[in-house]
Amino acid sequence: MPRSNLDKNKILEAAGALANDISITKLNLKQLAQKLDIQPPSLYNHVQSLDHLRSELMGYGWDQVGGRIADALIGVSGDEAIRRACEVFYDYAEENPGIFEAMAYYNRDGKNSEPDRLTRILQKLCEARDIPQADMTHLLRLFRSYLEGFALLARHSAFPQGEATRESFDYGVDFLIAGLHRLENGNES
Repeated sequence: MPRSNLDKNKILEAAGALANDISITKLNLKQLAQKLDIQPPSLYNHVQSLDHLRSELMGYGWDQVGGRIADALIGVSGDEAIRRACEVFYDYAEENPGIFEAMAYYNRDGKNSEPDRLTRILQKLCEARDIPQADMTHLLRLFRSYLEGFALLARHSAFPQGEATRESFDYGVDFLIAGLHRLENGNES
């Protein structure tokens, strides 16, 4: 019988904390059961498999970062809204390395075809700028690849030591915003 005070969110919180401490690739169900103070077989009352848990952690991360971005955008618009959305994403990835790894890697089966909250927010911000619809898909992919790619590279120390990584990230965001201005109203000059 499932433990009465144990629910999906508590399991994902504990799994996320473990993943952040040791990495999503080293996370296992025995460690999670220990963290939750239950016997490992009891965990199967709540979790189908380790792969399923990682997939659930991916969705959990996207929900969390989407909520943080939505909160950060209250009362903000224009370039500042796009900049803030990007900053919140980057900060989340830095603060939650294990969950971020799950977000980046565990949608391999393509079952999650619904756009995540970040994509929907970016789309709304771009639509408010009168970006031609023909450019929208490319633009959203560009933002996603920049945000996730930069965060992954920073996470894996792919940039030279001593470089101002956050400054480079902000420079890239400003560069993307400048590109948005070129696309507004169909003006690509």
